[in-house]
Amino acid sequence: MIKNVLIGIGGTGSRVIESVVHLCAAGLGPDKLHIFMIDPDQGNGNLTRTKSLIKRYTEVREKFQRTENNKSFKTEIIIPPGDAPFIWSIFDERDYTLSKYINYDNISQTRPEIADLANVLFTEKELTTSLNEGFRGHPSIGAVVMADPPMDEYPFKLLWDGIESLGKNDLRVFIVGSIFGGTGAAGFPTLGSRQLIKFNEKMHASLGSENSRVLLGGALVLPYFSFSVDTAKSADEPMFVTTSDFPIATKAALQYYDDKELGFDQYYFIGDSLAQKVGEFSTGSSTQENKPHYVEMVSALSSFDFFAQSGDNVSDGKKYFLASRENAEVTWNMLPLTRASKDLTDQRRNFKKAISNFTIFSYAYLTYGKKELGRNHRDVTIQPWYSENFKKDYKEESVIYNPRHTMNSDLYAAMDDYLNSFLFWISAIDDRDKVLLVDSGKMIKGAISNRKLDLIDPEENRGVVGQIIKGESKKLDFNAFRGNDGLLDAIIKNETITAGSKYLNIFYDAANRFNLRNLVNN
Repeated sequence: MIKNVLIGIGGTGSRVIESVVHLCAAGLGPDKLHIFMIDPDQGNGNLTRTKSLIKRYTEVREKFQRTENNKSFKTEIIIPPGDAPFIWSIFDERDYTLSKYINYDNISQTRPEIADLANVLFTEKELTTSLNEGFRGHPSIGAVVMADPPMDEYPFKLLWDGIESLGKNDLRVFIVGSIFGGTGAAGFPTLGSRQLIKFNEKMHASLGSENSRVLLGGALVLPYFSFSVDTAKSADEPMFVTTSDFPIATKAALQYYDDKELGFDQYYFIGDSLAQKVGEFSTGSSTQENKPHYVEMVSALSSFDFFAQSGDNVSDGKKYFLASRENAEVTWNMLPLTRASKDLTDQRRNFKKAISNFTIFSYAYLTYGKKELGRNHRDVTIQPWYSENFKKDYKEESVIYNPRHTMNSDLYAAMDDYLNSFLFWISAIDDRDKVLLVDSGKMIKGAISNRKLDLIDPEENRGVVGQIIKGESKKLDFNAFRGNDGLLDAIIKNETITAGSKYLNIFYDAANRFNLRNLVNN
């Protein structure tokens, strides 16, 4: 039995997990995936966004009854039960400093030689700056405070639950974080040390000699974005980094990984030279909420590649995988989806299909689908697709036969919220220049925001739906989707699911068939 665990560290780690969740919603990823995150900056906007997203995903998956051909929300995302935390915030109280963590005032009196060593290793600012907003690009601080995590408590307990029943390499642990920042750069090698996870004897990971129940992999995200620095805002900050610091930090980190013998079995190095802007300067907290980026999606896909490897193909010795842009453009046909070159063409085709289907489903449902739900049953029955599915057996009081029944409202609310987040994510990745996956301008009016999107009405601009997916297409208009060509007219005969789930499945099925007809070289 294989157990998959994904750990995201710091701001980059949380944004990669955001991509993981959306890819799982589109039908990609393993069947089961345990997830938790590590970040001392509990108010971080990126962390908050991902935390809320995971909860929305699990809620939708619980309420949405999918038909056999609907692969969306396939992955069961597992987080600690009940109110147990799935984020390790490291510190138990506010305004924690490194000085307080190492009990600097006390050792100055009792062990002055140790205090002198601390003064050599750390500056006064590093010792006294509050760490509630992370480690501010100083991984040496983070490495000190993250060296002894509470392995027998949640969220780490999620990692070890049931480990006694697992065999060699059955516990697949994948860690992701940036190589150039603070929290990720500190936590990645710290958790990757040989004794902390890979050969942890206390938690029964080690099987003796060089054998372990844990197969440890990780994605080191190299510099890939930029941000503007407001000198007025940064003037009052005691410690912060800018994008000009990234190359130096990266070079030093790579030298470290080359020299040290850590516990990782497989490394993924993922970077980009576009240096696209993902937001404004922020040291942390709620103001640090960056736009999604395609490198985060590629990093998420690297975890899927890691989890997908069969036990028979796992060999001893280190493996290194590198991904970077092959040319100036990011297209469907250049994404690095697998280590197996013979499978790459099929995987790219499947990836495009999954993302395209979920994008068209999200867009069509949030516009036309919701509008039709807002009308009364009698008025909508003139539509062939609706009449075939809901007119014959319609019962006002039945949640099985009435898509507007109040018991279906919770499903729609959860799905509306999630699909809006997905369209924000996939649209924000579109830079309208080099990243040629979707055309956000065909879906969204004005600025792309994590809040409610202002979507273009496909009935008023019928041609947009056939051009949302970038690349060669037949540019079919909304008449092809709505039913004039039979795409939305599929009859779902299943009396075990609610009318709300049936309604959503109709739109997902139509999106699938629309893309099969519209996209070239699927």
